[in-house]
Amino acid sequence: MENSYYNVVETLLLIFAADEGKLKIYLEKKQDEPYKGYWTIPSSLLDQNTTLEECANAIYTNATGLHNGLISQSKVFSSLNRSLKERTIAISYIAITDKTLTDIKQNTNDKSWFQIDELPKLGFDHEQIINEVSRELRDKIATNYDDMFIKFFPSDFTLPELQNFYEYVLNKPIDRRNFHKKFVGQDLVIDTGFKTSKGSGRPGTLYKFNLDKMKGKRI
Repeated sequence: MENSYYNVVETLLLIFAADEGKLKIYLEKKQDEPYKGYWTIPSSLLDQNTTLEECANAIYTNATGLHNGLISQSKVFSSLNRSLKERTIAISYIAITDKTLTDIKQNTNDKSWFQIDELPKLGFDHEQIINEVSRELRDKIATNYDDMFIKFFPSDFTLPELQNFYEYVLNKPIDRRNFHKKFVGQDLVIDTGFKTSKGSGRPGTLYKFNLDKMKGKRI
């Protein structure tokens, strides 16, 4: 029997954001069969005139309404039974975005954010893909590999906000004094001179990353 070398290539874009101390992923509800009503990762089949990177960027803009996302290639998924129709190889990409801006652009019932450890009912093999890519992402955030921790906080933040997210990624508590010593004591963050204005509690100090010391640093 002659071998067939024809395969369909699918680009999957896993869009992540830091929100309320949690790592969240953006998903879309499928509107047709198969898996109608299930949640799925934003995706697109690769055509003959588009590169993988162009496809990933187009998915990002269509999903979020934003441009120039922080997008990087992740894992390849090539199980024989990924698709119900034809052999489909998935190239996954990671995008890091601002959840608030995305919500302003795309606030609809069939598009939503979920904590990575509280996923809804997913179609295809997307639960497996999210779990595998999320594990890789957690490891990169925890060590700031490829400046991944910085990418989730490009603008001002409070130390409790930063610590809550880091604890969620590590899945374990961190002593507040040690966390403060590590980031403030080593000048990895800089006091912006501003305070938070929202909420009824005491205003919190706003920091930003000291990129001169933080970029390229493993933590």
